[in-house]
Amino acid sequence: MSTYTPKKGDIQRAWHLVDADGLVLGRLASEVAKILRGKHKPTFTPHQDTGDHVVIVNADKVVLSGSKRTDKAVYSHSGYPGGLKTKAYGDLLADKPEEALRITIGGMLPKNRLGRQMLTKLKIYSGMDHPHDAQKPQQLELEHTRQRGPKEIKPVEPKATEVKDSELKEEPLEENNSEIEMGTQENASLQDLGLTQAVVNNLAAGGITTIEALVGKTSEDILGIAKIGPKAVEQIVDGLKDNGFSLKEI
Repeated sequence: MSTYTPKKGDIQRAWHLVDADGLVLGRLASEVAKILRGKHKPTFTPHQDTGDHVVIVNADKVVLSGSKRTDKAVYSHSGYPGGLKTKAYGDLLADKPEEALRITIGGMLPKNRLGRQMLTKLKIYSGMDHPHDAQKPQQLELEHTRQRGPKEIKPVEPKATEVKDSELKEEPLEENNSEIEMGTQENASLQDLGLTQAVVNNLAAGGITTIEALVGKTSEDILGIAKIGPKAVEQIVDGLKDNGFSLKEI
């Protein structure tokens, strides 16, 4: 199967109108260069000009992102020693916005006669008026190239929780609840106190596996267990205190 190559009579060129008001220069230039080359068509051929015509209006309202207005520069050379001239991109946009867009878009086209031929299909105007109404250019929307501010962070609204009928039943008295909690905590394991696994293992080696057995010991008894030091005792005292318990006093 041979490679398809469009003939001169097969190439159909459309006209597109782009409003550059508020569009970022680099993003706009990449989209326009794609259309000038014809890369948006299935008949795109790298060595041929299959692109469309593009008319850009409001070129003076194009924007530069970041600090490119002062940091980005345009260079030109007269060909003589010391003939290098440098101009900030912001100044070029203010003086000659058409030239600034033409330089940027032309830099994204092939650097040969084919690229210069493609650039002739580009028409740039500072204002809103253009003399190409007879060609009936179609509006080309490039909203994805528009400069946008920081995203607004919306506060997260708390979700409404449904109350079940079982939760509406009367709860027992607080005294009864405290007694039940006290009994369950005394029989609970040492992990419920938030102790490290090493301290729990050392206490278990000393015969202490529940909170009930722990509260019956004094601090000296705990220090007598192998591998239990003052820091471990302090951790145990804090864990018991957070849960409403304490060691036996001497």
